[in-house]
Amino acid sequence: MADLTRRGLLAAGALTLLAGCGKDQPRQQAADGRPHGEVTVWLHGSQDTGQQFQDLVHRYIAEFKVDVKLLYLPVGQLDAKLLTAFSGGAPPDVFKIGHWSFPAHAKKQRLAPVDTKALPLQNYEPGTTTPLTYRDVPYGVPIDFNPCMLYYRKDRFKEAGLDPDKPPTTWEEVAEYSARLTSKDRGRVGLQWLYGDPQWALMTLTALVRGKGGELVTADGTKASLATEQGLAALAYMSGLGNPKLSNPLGALGLFYSGQAAMVVSGAFLGPALEKLGKDQLTFGKQYGVAPMPTWAGGPSVVPAYTWGWGVAKDSPNQFTAWHLVNYLQGAPSVAANLDNGIIIPTKGWREAGPRGKSEIMRIVADSLPHVDFGPVVPGTLELAKAASSAVDSVAHGKATPAQAAATFDATVRPVL
Repeated sequence: MADLTRRGLLAAGALTLLAGCGKDQPRQQAADGRPHGEVTVWLHGSQDTGQQFQDLVHRYIAEFKVDVKLLYLPVGQLDAKLLTAFSGGAPPDVFKIGHWSFPAHAKKQRLAPVDTKALPLQNYEPGTTTPLTYRDVPYGVPIDFNPCMLYYRKDRFKEAGLDPDKPPTTWEEVAEYSARLTSKDRGRVGLQWLYGDPQWALMTLTALVRGKGGELVTADGTKASLATEQGLAALAYMSGLGNPKLSNPLGALGLFYSGQAAMVVSGAFLGPALEKLGKDQLTFGKQYGVAPMPTWAGGPSVVPAYTWGWGVAKDSPNQFTAWHLVNYLQGAPSVAANLDNGIIIPTKGWREAGPRGKSEIMRIVADSLPHVDFGPVVPGTLELAKAASSAVDSVAHGKATPAQAAATFDATVRPVL
């Protein structure tokens, strides 16, 4: 997931970096209920969170005398390198990947189930481990948990004669407001979608389709379709808002910061990211505000969400220590430090971890928890997301009608489910 807070990815960590982790490295499995030996960890990192994370790992090493070796990778390379490591029989012990990658790895029996002796799952908010669970077996725990919400420019609302303290609550109102906020040349728009991002396309379609009572994927995960009444309506709706031809180095979120986009759907991370870009230009409560995810009029609340998760390799000879380390990394100090960057570790009581937890953004997150929807949790999620992005973009650019795009989506995803 591309976003404003994770653009500066670390190329190296303060601890030992590995080009790979072969099986010939001696590692020890705990036999006495305590962590032992060596654990390798692969993850993506940023300048915002890297130092805090490394400090926490150093404390773990000092306290438990475990050798922890880190490899930071650019986010775009992590999945491919991990797949290569699995194929070669030499995966890291611990890795941080998107929830959309868990089902495929679990199906191929690459993941170790969560060791509840080392990591108590009851410490997590109900439902937050769902996207990291496959066939009722939990394979990971969430970090960087993000239910979506609506960010809107109060200053743009005021310019258009809209009440800056009354953001839209329904998708119908979003369309109405967008019409008033869009200039004739479409250089300034109302709501701007995150075009070209597969996961965000899938998340948006999930909200729009399920909000109308439809399904992208059947309950048994064997069939997916956009060629339904709800799917066609969702594609038509998305094509009527925003402008895919607008560009900014930071995508839709940069367009929101510049004021070209008056509304954008994003996660909790965006607030702190906007602060880092410049409080003088964009201040919460003055130039912009946040609101809960819109619903269709009279329809249920569907809040699309994503999370990154910690996983452990099934082939790791040190699984207890691996899960013990993950549990340590998810402790109170990490919850508080990450929350300052809008990164939510949804353990119970997370809102009390620091001042940021009491913010309006985090209140909306907390209120949305009963309604979060991670979309289809199936092995073909990545293929679904790519097909969803292609469908949305082709209709938005006028290259296909909703019916044509839906037919292509259906034909593309049929072989992967």
